[in-house]
Amino acid sequence: MRIAAVGDIHGRESLGAVATDLDRLGPVDLFLLAGDTTDRNDLEAYDAVLRTIRDRVAAPLAAVFGNNEYSDDHPTYLSRFADRYKVRFLQDDDARFSANGTEVRVVGSLGCLDRPTWWQRKHMPHLAEEYRLRIGTLDDLLAGDDRRILLTHYPPTYVTMGGEKEEWRPELGCKALEPVLLRRRPRLVIHGHIHKGIAAAELRPTRNRLDDFADAAEPVPVHNVAYPVRRTISTFDV
Repeated sequence: MRIAAVGDIHGRESLGAVATDLDRLGPVDLFLLAGDTTDRNDLEAYDAVLRTIRDRVAAPLAAVFGNNEYSDDHPTYLSRFADRYKVRFLQDDDARFSANGTEVRVVGSLGCLDRPTWWQRKHMPHLAEEYRLRIGTLDDLLAGDDRRILLTHYPPTYVTMGGEKEEWRPELGCKALEPVLLRRRPRLVIHGHIHKGIAAAELRPTRNRLDDFADAAEPVPVHNVAYPVRRTISTFDV
């Protein structure tokens, strides 16, 4: 199964370049949008991005929301775009997709922050509890031994933060989800949001005790598909 993924298109900001990438993408079996598909809640730009994708891609399309798709308008996004463009919006839930004898289960979510941003703390104080509860929700959703992919906007680990300042990382992603990833071991972790990050990294257990070295489990691959980092649409074979 060939999967394409991209995040942080930010509406018309990157739409021309993304259209060019789509023209040379080739066939895919699943297309994933990792949030911030538009900029500042611009629904018309969101429509333009989906139309550009659907003009070129017939594969199933799954999407999570980013911080630029404002939560109060999530029902509007669903009512305007889900049926029109055949988009499966994932909001702390999952969906199965299959092609060529391979099935994957995509767990999708906006994701969590370890510390809500200053703006969020001032205007949306409930988010701290929402993020805390979401860790448990994602833990439950990722249970199983099937082929699982975690798709979020906010990174569920710090390993792809790259050049982002240490002091700001709690407001950019969620290190508290790292133990969940190491226990559940999804096949792929795909996220956006981090514009100064690196494209890919591996999440490995911390080796603080001698017993830790007895764990020979493979690392969890993490991919930052934010367009400002990759400057292309990413593809994965699973």
